[in-house]
Amino acid sequence: MIPAKQYELTEEDFERFRKLISQSSGIFFDRSKRDLLRLGLADRAEATGADTLSQYFDMLTSVPNREIELRRLLDHLSVQETQFFRNLPQFDALRKYVIPEIVRRKVGNFRSLRLWSAGCSTGQEPYTLAMSILDVLPDPDTWNVQILGTDLSDTALAVAKRGWYPEAKLTGLDREHRRRYFREQDGGYVVAEPVRRLVHFSRHNMVTDGLPISIFGTCDVIFCRNVIIYYTHETAKYVIEQFFDILNPGGYLFLGHSETLWKMSAKYSLVEMGDAFIYKKSLPRSMEGRRFIADRRLREGPLPAGVDSDRRQNSNRRNAKQIQDLIKESSADEPLAEAASDGALLSKARTSLDLGDYEKAIECLNEANSRDGGSAEAYFLQGLAFECNNDLEAAIDSFRKTIYCDSTHSLAYFHVANCLERLGRFKSAIREYRSAVKALKKDESTRWEIELDAFDLDSLINLCQWKVENLGSMEN
Repeated sequence: MIPAKQYELTEEDFERFRKLISQSSGIFFDRSKRDLLRLGLADRAEATGADTLSQYFDMLTSVPNREIELRRLLDHLSVQETQFFRNLPQFDALRKYVIPEIVRRKVGNFRSLRLWSAGCSTGQEPYTLAMSILDVLPDPDTWNVQILGTDLSDTALAVAKRGWYPEAKLTGLDREHRRRYFREQDGGYVVAEPVRRLVHFSRHNMVTDGLPISIFGTCDVIFCRNVIIYYTHETAKYVIEQFFDILNPGGYLFLGHSETLWKMSAKYSLVEMGDAFIYKKSLPRSMEGRRFIADRRLREGPLPAGVDSDRRQNSNRRNAKQIQDLIKESSADEPLAEAASDGALLSKARTSLDLGDYEKAIECLNEANSRDGGSAEAYFLQGLAFECNNDLEAAIDSFRKTIYCDSTHSLAYFHVANCLERLGRFKSAIREYRSAVKALKKDESTRWEIELDAFDLDSLINLCQWKVENLGSMEN
């Protein structure tokens, strides 16, 4: 058998494997992670006796036990990084604001709390949710509390179900929580029964398995942190829509430090709670002491005094019928070489972006930029296409060219910052978010109406400022 280090990942195999993995789990390996994918594939190929990665691919897609091996591969490739009370400000918000608010709403006999830890890894997060509830619920025995922890990895779930951790894995726990909710056992610590009985674990694939309503019902809180950053933009949007469907009205969605719903969903409101920002499936906005990023598409009724135009009726917005028309037009497009003008190329690029055909959009924009030396609009659209296609370095380059052509293009600063954050370059991202704030504050409130769609300019400024304040705690 060939040693793992000798396995070669050809371009053809790279494309085949990452497509299979993305379709099966949502996990997407961009080119910067190609070697990481090769090493993971090599481990499993060696374990199965495959002599080449191409042979291993055939095994994954044709042999009778392919489902078993695919699960093992996905288990091997899954990122399992977690700890108790990870991102403490979020758990402070959960205990101080979220749980008391939900409890106040659920008066009478309907005393039920449902929380879902999606992508729970080895269990620290759902056990932390249980401890948080026991910390603040005044009479927990009179409540029906259920916490569901799900993950793609069978190995991680086995650890979670056992509920035993060595002392090195108790990072994030203070002395009081360790004393109240853990017992020493076998040289480590096991989660105490009052916590364990609140938590149930199950294997669940957020991309292929749909919603766990049959085993859980709808829920009040979802934690899905540092998961969707591994998905393509389209897959992440699908998962976020699924979360919206299973959340109760007034329910909360907690995402990771570097994750936002920007350009992904405008159905949620963003709520500031202490030092954390949380997404909410909104009730009427009357809670005192909160700052909301409103979904303007939900606003109806007459315009406020002094407002002359209704951006909800903006003729530049595309409705469902228009999108269907675009699909028909796209299927009949003439070759790029026959495009009548640069304007036609940009129009084709926008259409391709709307339809999710990012490769075609990039092709159109490469042609447009080669004709006239590039424009701010063309470079910006190109950056969006690269960003949606998870080619973040290329996206940054295009957004910087946008700024070179138009130094006031504040959205380009924002997207540079967002890409840097996704790459883990937090110091550089903070610098760019600051630049974005400065540029956005100089903009007219209507400048980016179409690009911002359901959000407003102040919302984007608030988001950038929150990023500056909170990314400083991340490692560089």
